[in-house]
Amino acid sequence: MYLAISYIILLLIVIYMISLLLYFAGNFLSVKNKINEEPIPISIIVAVKNGEKSLPMLLNDLEHQNYKGMIEYLIVDDESTDNTKKIIKQFQNKNNKFIYISSKEGNQQLFFKKRALDAGIKNAKFDILLFTDVDCRLKPSWAKSMAQSFHEDVDYVIGFSEVPYYNNIITWFQRIDFLMLLTAARGICNLKIPFASTGQNQAYRKKLYDEIGFLSLSNSIQGDDSLFLQLCIKNNIAVIFNDNPKSFVTSRIETKFWNFIKQRIRWSGDAKIMWKFNKIFFSIIVATFSTNLLIMILTYESIFLKSTYTSYLQYILFIKFILELLIYIVGALKLKFKLNLPLFLYWFILEIPYVICMGIGSIFVKYISWRGQKTI
Repeated sequence: MYLAISYIILLLIVIYMISLLLYFAGNFLSVKNKINEEPIPISIIVAVKNGEKSLPMLLNDLEHQNYKGMIEYLIVDDESTDNTKKIIKQFQNKNNKFIYISSKEGNQQLFFKKRALDAGIKNAKFDILLFTDVDCRLKPSWAKSMAQSFHEDVDYVIGFSEVPYYNNIITWFQRIDFLMLLTAARGICNLKIPFASTGQNQAYRKKLYDEIGFLSLSNSIQGDDSLFLQLCIKNNIAVIFNDNPKSFVTSRIETKFWNFIKQRIRWSGDAKIMWKFNKIFFSIIVATFSTNLLIMILTYESIFLKSTYTSYLQYILFIKFILELLIYIVGALKLKFKLNLPLFLYWFILEIPYVICMGIGSIFVKYISWRGQKTI
């Protein structure tokens, strides 16, 4: 029994280390995406739940997009109780490219953000759909760069989001962690086995949604990005990662510990059902959690129990550090991100307990609200 457990642990560690190698290797591939110079009609869809504080800034960013093709902005009010509807209507009155949509027009079998997105997609006039969130900020060239990624061989575009530098210990971690997550997403996408996307910055064809939809994801709080991507991949679609800095989106910063933890638990909540959609990705998620848990256990034993396994801990930590440092460096270089090794070290130390907390927290995701909504 002990030998079998040892082999399982060893297998999980190997899977985790191989995944890190794949993220690193994928980012070294020379992938040059075609650029479609012909302006194509696009629909930009944003779901908003009580977003009055950040909504005016986002709508202003949308209004100042330098895209020359046909464009519409479908802003979906997800039953907000603040001034969200009023703000959208004000922009609609002065610019007919802005269209107010109520999430009540979405499929009633869907919940949370997915119903709002469904309402927006149903009302979209064009086949190319771009998505972002109300708390994000957009460069004037965002829509142009995302639209130019589409040609006859592309169905889905994963975009990059970055957390701006802010002098706060939570934001420091968030900034590096988000870079690491999306560097991994870029690497694995370059290897033609895309695993993850973010609703803050992604695009796909409307006909793809018409074929697949969100119904099979209705009970998930998230599901509109990575889980939906997994459903799309089963249809043998072409996915690319847009690493043009002009397409980068600036994400909301979290300066309060509990808000950050709630956000990440919601994100990790889909991990526990990933086995239904992509068993390889699920295996990597389990291996990542298990390896970090093992490191934590061995660290405790080494400090307090004078464990004989200290040498194993040192080997695992050394390999993990080298591989993650290489991922950080290549990601920063490829995505034009300023290197900050002290911040990386800070992230590396906190990542281990963080991964464990997120893994455990994902079990209780149904108790975590999103904009005042819960799954129970």
